[in-house]
Amino acid sequence: MRKNFVLIFLFIVFFNMFYTVFATDISSPSAIVICNETGRVLYDKNSKDQRKMASLTKIMTAILLIENCKMDEEIQIAKEACYIGGSEVGLKPNDTVTAENLLYGMLLPSGNDCAMAIAYHIGGNVENFAKLMNAKAQELGLEDTHFANPHGLDNDEHYSSAYSLALLTKYALSYSKIVEVVSTKEKDVNFGSFTKHLNNTNALLRTYDKADGVKTGFTNGANRCLIASATQDDLKLIAVVLGSDTSQIRFDDAKTILEDTFSKYKLFDISNFLNVYINIPVIKGKETRYISSFSDTKKEALTQEEYDKIYVSQNFIDKIEAPMYAGTYIGTYTVSIDDEILYSKDFYLPYDILKKSPLDYFILSIKNMFNKLEAI
Repeated sequence: MRKNFVLIFLFIVFFNMFYTVFATDISSPSAIVICNETGRVLYDKNSKDQRKMASLTKIMTAILLIENCKMDEEIQIAKEACYIGGSEVGLKPNDTVTAENLLYGMLLPSGNDCAMAIAYHIGGNVENFAKLMNAKAQELGLEDTHFANPHGLDNDEHYSSAYSLALLTKYALSYSKIVEVVSTKEKDVNFGSFTKHLNNTNALLRTYDKADGVKTGFTNGANRCLIASATQDDLKLIAVVLGSDTSQIRFDDAKTILEDTFSKYKLFDISNFLNVYINIPVIKGKETRYISSFSDTKKEALTQEEYDKIYVSQNFIDKIEAPMYAGTYIGTYTVSIDDEILYSKDFYLPYDILKKSPLDYFILSIKNMFNKLEAI
C-alpha cells in the first residue's frame, strides 16, 4: 500500500513538472510575450537575440507613415517602388494612392511595393528613410535593432530582436489607425488605377478568437516570423515569434504562449500601493516640517502570487537642513516584487525652504513669551 502511494505521489510530481516545463515549450528559437499596458515581460525565450525580422519591419514603416502623413494625403507612386519582388499589391508608377490605402496594402497582404512607396514619399529614397527608422528606434530605446530598408527583405544590416519588436509594437498600437488596420481580416482597397481585394496574412485573426493583430513576416534569412496581439477581458498581450520553421508553427507557437500567459496572469490595479505621504523635519528653517502627499494610478499584469508579494519601500532623507532649494532630490518611492521594480518615482523639493533669519527668531521668542504669560 505504501509502495503504491509513493508511486502515485511520484507520478503526480512528474506530471506537474512535465506540464510546467512543456506547457509553454515551443520550437521557435526566439519568442516573447509582454503586457501591452505596461510592457512587462511575461514570457521569454531568447528574446534579445539579434535576428532578421522580415516584414515585421513594416510596423516601423507604418509608425513613420502615421507620424508624417495625414491618412487622406495623396501619394504619387515612385517608379522605384514598383516591381521590387516578394509580396506586392501591384502598384503602378505615377498612380496616386492615399496614405491610408498604402497602410492597408502594406499591413494586410504585406505589400513591399507599398512600403517602398511610403519610403520614397517621406524620405526621398531608401537610405534617408532608413535613417528616419533608426532615429525612431533610438528614440524608443530599441538598442539591438538596425534598419536598412522599409520592407524587411534580407540585408546583413537589417535586424532586431523579439524584445525590441514587442516594444515597437506596443508603441505602434498606441495609434488607433494602426490598431484598426492590423485587426482587419479583409478589405477592398483602391490603388489608383485599380482596386484589389486584400486578405490579412495573419491567420490567427480567423482561427483564434482572442487575436486582434498584428503582422506576419517571411524571408529565407528570417524564416517565418509573427507579431500577434490578443485580448482577454481587460488584458491585452503582444507576442513575438521569430525564426519558425513553418508558417503553421509560428501561429501555433504564438497561440501557445499567449494562452499560457492568459491562464497565469490578469491585470491587477495596483493604485492602492501608490499613495505616498512625506513628512520630513526641517532644521533651522522658516517652517518646522516639509509635508506633502502624492497618489498615482497603475495597472500591471501579475499572477495572484506576485500580487500577494508586492511590497513598498520609501527612501527619503531624514531631515532638511535649511536652506534647501527647489529641485533638490529628497527621496524615492518604490513598489516591487522580489528584485523586480514595478513602479518607482523620485521626489524633488518643489520650492525653496529658507533658513530662519534673526528677525524670525526674534518674532518666535516674542510669541513664546506671550504663550507663557497666557499660561500663567
